[in-house]
Amino acid sequence: AKKNDVISRAYYKLEEIDKKYQIIKNSSHVLDIGCCPGGWTQYILNKNKNQSVVGVDILPMEKEFSKNFTFYNFDLNEYDKISSLFMSKDYYFDVIISDIAPNTSGNQFLDQSKSYNLSLLSYQFIKNFLKQGGSFLVKNFQGEDTEALFKEVKSQFKKASYVKPIASD
Repeated sequence: AKKNDVISRAYYKLEEIDKKYQIIKNSSHVLDIGCCPGGWTQYILNKNKNQSVVGVDILPMEKEFSKNFTFYNFDLNEYDKISSLFMSKDYYFDVIISDIAPNTSGNQFLDQSKSYNLSLLSYQFIKNFLKQGGSFLVKNFQGEDTEALFKEVKSQFKKASYVKPIASD
């Protein structure tokens, strides 16, 4: 990734998913949850310089992007604060993506449970901020909660798929 001036391998993961599912359209207004270090944001802005991306992360964003990127330093557990801010800014998105992941402990069950909870926090945003006909992409560590999450998400969309990008291996 570094030799191609790409922030992280996440760039290639989203690129692969987007080529297959065409999630990022040319006029998309995108919410990138857990956007740091910026791989998914970089892909979106490289695809079309006129895209508008709003990023939210508990970590500070070190990379500077174009004027079409707005970053908010929030913990997703502060959903009410984020929601109030988004409503005041009249933010509604064509696409909501979440590459957020917990700090891993090495305990697979615990890590998957934390990932599931972060996925649910990300999922909250579609209810108030995803435009009709919009797309939602969320990373989740595979585990016993995966099917419940998929079933819940699928209930809100015409089409839903599991995907594991080759770039993840």
